[in-house]
Amino acid sequence: MDCEIVLLVENIDICRYFYRETLGLGEPEMDSNFEVIFRLNESTVLVLEQCDAKYLEHSSSACRFALNISDFEVLKHRMQKNGTPLTEEFTRYGKKAFRGIDPEGNVFGVIL
Repeated sequence: MDCEIVLLVENIDICRYFYRETLGLGEPEMDSNFEVIFRLNESTVLVLEQCDAKYLEHSSSACRFALNISDFEVLKHRMQKNGTPLTEEFTRYGKKAFRGIDPEGNVFGVIL
């Protein structure tokens, strides 16, 4: 089963940079002015979709996603340097986890 996580974003350029560089997802599989697609694994992609809707409230969105991160210390440093530090540690499925926020307020999880 394939999975597509779609985030509606206002500023696709800022979000592209954040997910590529700060989160370390690397170069997108597809990159345009209205859609950016990052391959997370063989069957999952993260899609940033340009949306100018004024009603978007990212931080109160009911949808969240979580990523397994291999080099946590590097990510933690990049997030702090970016001005978006990770939250205090909590447990998810018996594993250490943290919450992060992208530049537009979209909340995501980081699982170790």
